[in-house]
Amino acid sequence: MILQFIWTTGKKLSGKFLHFCFIDFIHDIKMNEIPLFKVYMNEQVGKMVENTLLSGMITQSHKVEEFENKLKEYFNHPYVLTLNSATSGLTLAYRLLNLQPTEKVISSPLTCFATTCATLANTKNIVWADTDLETCNINLESVKKLLSHETRILTIVHWGGNPVNLDIIEELKIYARNTYNINLEIIEDCAHAFGSEWNGKKIGTHGNICVFSLQAIKHLTTGDGGLILLPNKELYKRAKLLRWYGIDREHRSKPGTDFRLESDIQEWGYKFHMNDICATIGLANLPDIPKIIEKCRENAVWFDKNICTKNIHIFKRNTKSNPSFWIYTIRVKHGLKPFFLDYMKNNGIVVSQVHGRNDKHSCVSFLSTPLPNLDLLEKEIVSIPCGWWVTENDRNRILKRILDFDDMYTPKITLITEKYFNEYILLLSEMNSFLGNNPTFTDEMLSQIYILTINNEIISSGKLYIENKIYEPIGHIEDIVTKKSKRGFGHGKTIVKHLSNVALEKGCYKIVLNAKNELRYFYEQCGYESTGIFFTKRK
Repeated sequence: MILQFIWTTGKKLSGKFLHFCFIDFIHDIKMNEIPLFKVYMNEQVGKMVENTLLSGMITQSHKVEEFENKLKEYFNHPYVLTLNSATSGLTLAYRLLNLQPTEKVISSPLTCFATTCATLANTKNIVWADTDLETCNINLESVKKLLSHETRILTIVHWGGNPVNLDIIEELKIYARNTYNINLEIIEDCAHAFGSEWNGKKIGTHGNICVFSLQAIKHLTTGDGGLILLPNKELYKRAKLLRWYGIDREHRSKPGTDFRLESDIQEWGYKFHMNDICATIGLANLPDIPKIIEKCRENAVWFDKNICTKNIHIFKRNTKSNPSFWIYTIRVKHGLKPFFLDYMKNNGIVVSQVHGRNDKHSCVSFLSTPLPNLDLLEKEIVSIPCGWWVTENDRNRILKRILDFDDMYTPKITLITEKYFNEYILLLSEMNSFLGNNPTFTDEMLSQIYILTINNEIISSGKLYIENKIYEPIGHIEDIVTKKSKRGFGHGKTIVKHLSNVALEKGCYKIVLNAKNELRYFYEQCGYESTGIFFTKRK
């Protein structure tokens, strides 16, 4: 996202003027478009920032201290530090825990890559855990199986502001101690979760190191910035030193010495501190946080009650959680995600997966791990607008488009008809380069070719031939092909499953198919197993 701060030389900035200088992707804004993200600025921010700019104190000073005190009141927690970003906070969190080279970190791959960057800055010993299908959070059953004597840290991400089950986290810590004799440390990536609650307490106050983002499009923004909440005074004091090179700002120099020269630095640190300009923006926006989060929750609850379709799955909510709904994520089923993305975009509603899976990037290719739940989720998850700017009319418009999409784009499997002949030949040519120049269709063939269509477009197809035997017939499945631009979303499996069911309904005692070896995994996923040897001869 782009956060533009415009300073016009020789002119004082009024609050109203500055408010409109914070623009979220101005080049993409279209009339009547419902954005997925939007920057919030209190109308008083201009005057407040002007005062700070002209005060002569614009780096870390009194405004940072004031902002931190207000945040301590908000969280009802004494150990809150501001930073220049959440990425810095996560990097600092690993440093504070003194992670050793041989120790491993279990982490979620479904997150902003900043989560992984911070981990890599401290270690390459990352172990990916799978994803929970009902929350997009880390799968805690997967975590339990990954624990070992070498595990040191578990990093969790509260996806969309929906808290990870912190009760089970505590159970995992006990299990790790009793089974592996390890003290499992927890780092909570709370970038999505400002204002979220678990069991009546705000996320960030459950005894772990917790890091929040105050980046441009978050519930609370300081333009850019982050927070780290520490569980005890010892870690708080050390973090306070390390965020500014390791220098004790409160006792920077000894009496009688040059005030610019720092005292002895016992442990080197970073330049991770927040400045007074960002802190001033935070001070302007913080009082509005309750109404911002209330509106996001209101929109989310409304969507929960009203989105009820064949193709859209709504996530479950734990009764102990009270999400802040930075994003509202749904699952678009039946391989329809690419269609849904295009449909909503064409109708002026911005939607997105928001974050991709981190385990597929080249820089972590050495960390390959099977993640079946995430394999499924990445083909389905989409976030729709849910923020404080979404009005009642916007909600109704979003819902109408979702319902219209459900009617128009539900996949249909039928026998081929004449209107699809040319399209079918083009589809078949993507698989078979031996097609002749003059394809023909017979009545027998028309009773064997099945097509999967979405919005009257052939997406996948297959052929089922029933061979009559003396006793019971055999089904032969051939020519399974999915349009290249729509592969990877399960359409091929859907057509294979349908043809298999038809064959069984027709009394076939077995179903056979012939495929190249590289397709073996695909057909095994469809419930088939490799048996015998096939021979072919071509003219």
